[in-house]
Amino acid sequence: MGVEGPQTRPDLEDRRTSDLLEGWKAIADHLGRTERTVQRWEKSKGLPVRRLKAVSPDELPRVFSYKSELNSWWSRQTDLGDDLTAEPASGNGHDGTTSQGAESGIPPIVQARSKRWTVLLLAFLLGVLAAAVWRTGYWASLRDLVSPRKDKIVLAVRPFQNLSGDPAQDYIAVGLTEEMVSRLGQLHGKSMGVIGLGTAYANATPERLRNDIRADYILEGSVRRIGDRVAITARLIQARNQTVAWGESYDRDVKDLLQVQSEVAGAIAGEVLSNLPHESAPAREVNRDAYLKYLEGRFFWNKRTPEDFAKAITLFQQSIDLDPTYAPPYAGLADCYMLLGSAPYTTLPPKEAFPKGEAAAKKALQLDDTLAEAHVSLGYAELVYEWNFPAAQREFERALALRPDYATAHQFYAYYLTSMGRADDAIAERKKAVELDPINSLLASALGEAYFQSRRFDLTVSQYARSLELDPSYAVALVNLGRAFEQKGMHAQAREAYKRVLTLSPSSASILALLGHDYAISGDRAEAEKTIAKLEEMSRHGYVPSVYVALVYTGLGDSNRAFEWLDKAYDERCDYLVYLPTDPSADPLRRDPRFEKLLERIGLAPAPVHVAAASN
Repeated sequence: MGVEGPQTRPDLEDRRTSDLLEGWKAIADHLGRTERTVQRWEKSKGLPVRRLKAVSPDELPRVFSYKSELNSWWSRQTDLGDDLTAEPASGNGHDGTTSQGAESGIPPIVQARSKRWTVLLLAFLLGVLAAAVWRTGYWASLRDLVSPRKDKIVLAVRPFQNLSGDPAQDYIAVGLTEEMVSRLGQLHGKSMGVIGLGTAYANATPERLRNDIRADYILEGSVRRIGDRVAITARLIQARNQTVAWGESYDRDVKDLLQVQSEVAGAIAGEVLSNLPHESAPAREVNRDAYLKYLEGRFFWNKRTPEDFAKAITLFQQSIDLDPTYAPPYAGLADCYMLLGSAPYTTLPPKEAFPKGEAAAKKALQLDDTLAEAHVSLGYAELVYEWNFPAAQREFERALALRPDYATAHQFYAYYLTSMGRADDAIAERKKAVELDPINSLLASALGEAYFQSRRFDLTVSQYARSLELDPSYAVALVNLGRAFEQKGMHAQAREAYKRVLTLSPSSASILALLGHDYAISGDRAEAEKTIAKLEEMSRHGYVPSVYVALVYTGLGDSNRAFEWLDKAYDERCDYLVYLPTDPSADPLRRDPRFEKLLERIGLAPAPVHVAAASN
C-alpha cells in the first residue's frame, strides 16, 4: 500500500504569497500598531517575526512574517488574557498614518472572529459539567490524577501547529512535537518533568496548566513547510506570570529538523535551566525524505487501527529504503508488528507478526544500542511470544536504565511484572508511568488494567473513569471498564460499554468475545453460543485468536472445550497466555490440574493465592 508524498500545488503557492508580510511597516499595519510597538512585542511577547541574512554587504537583512501566524499569535495572546490594547494604540505608523485596526485594538482580519463568544460559552458549559461530575464523589479530582511531584521543574509541551495551509503536512508538526518531548526528556530527565499535552489540554490556559498539572513552563510553537524548507517558531512561556522567557525562529532545510530540535532543547536549557547540568550530543544528520517518512509513519502508528498500522509499515519501510542506517524506522516497524500480533488488534497470527517485529527491533539495536524504544519492543516479544522471561526482564531494565523517565518503558515493564504474579509491583510501575505522563489516556487506562489484574475492581472502575475523562472516546478504556463492571456483576453496564465499542468496530473479535463471556456468566447461554458460532465463522476468513473462544467456553463452565481452545492458543503462541496467572476471567479454571500444566509449559507459575482469590 503506497502513500503519495506531498506535492506543490499552485493554489498553495498563491496562498503563501498573499499571506506574506514584508518589512516592519507591513507587519505593524496588519496589527494596527506602530513599528516600535511590534518590535517590542517580538522581544517581550514572542511575536512571530522572521529574518533572512543579507546576501551582500550593501543589502539590508530581510524582515518578514505571515498574516496567518500573526493572527494565530494574536488569538493566543487574547485567550491567555493578555491586554494588547494596553500597548500604545494611538499614534502614527511609519508613514504617519493611523491604522483602522488601531482604533478597535484588533487586527482587521481578527475582527471578523465574532464567533469566539460561542466557543467561550461552550467552554463554560463544559466546565460546569465537569465540575458537576467531580462533585459526585465517584470520580476523583482530575488533579489527583495529573499532578506530578514537585521535586523537579515541570515543562508542558503543546502540540506544534501546522501553519502550512495543507492538512497533509500535519504529520510534520505531530512528529516534531513527539521528538521534542522525547529529546527534552532525555536531556533533563533527572531535573525536569516533560509532559506532552494531549487533546484534553492542547489549548488549556497557562493558569489551568499550572493548577492541574503544576506546570512551571509551557513550550509551544508552529511549523510551516514550503518546498524543501521548513520554518519553525518556538517560545517558552512562564506559567506563573504568562511572560515569554524565550523565543526563537528557525528557517532550515527539512533534513536539519533533528538539529533544530537540539538547538531548541539547548536554548531552553540555557535560558531556563542554566543552573542544571546537561549534555547535548550533536544530532545525527539523516536523509531528509527518510526522516519525513519516519515522522509520517509515527503519525499513523499513533492512530492505533489495523489500517493505519499498514500505512505506517509502508512509510517506515520507505524510510529504511532511503536511509538503511537510520535506526528509528526499524523500531517503528517492530512496534507495528508487535501490536498487529497482539490483542486486541490480532490482525496477523503471532507466528507471522512477532518474528518480523523481533528482526526489526534487533536491527534497530544493531544500529543504535541506546534506542530505548527498540529495547522495549524486543522485551515485549521475549515476554509474550518467546516466553523467555529473563531476557524480557533484561530488555525492559535496559530501556529504563537508558531512559528512566520513559513512561512507555514503565508501562511495558508492568506487563512483565503482571505475568510474574507481582501485582503490587505492576501497579507501582503503572503509577510511575502516569506520573511521568499524567494526561495520557492510554497510560491512565493501563493503570486501571493493573488494578483489574489484582482484583481491585472498584479502583479499576474509578481509574477507567479518569481515563475516559481525559479522552471520552478511548476504546481501550471502555473495553476494560466493561470487564471491571462484569466482575462486579454489573452486566447491563458491562454490555453497554462493549456495545459502544462495537458501534465503532462491529467486526472486532476481541469485543465480541468479551460480550459473549458476559452473556455466558450472566446466564444467557443462547447468546453466548451464538457468539462462539460467529467467532468460528470469522476464523475461516481471517485470524481469530483461539483464546477468544476459550474465554466464552470458560464463562459457560465448559472446561473441556475451554482447555481444547487454550491448547490451540498455545500452538499459536498467543500473546495473552502470559497473563493467565492473574487474569480474573480464568478463575473458574484454576482448580483444574490442566491449568497448572498449561502454565508450566509456558514457563509460568500459578499466581499467589491472595491474587487468585476474588476480592473487593
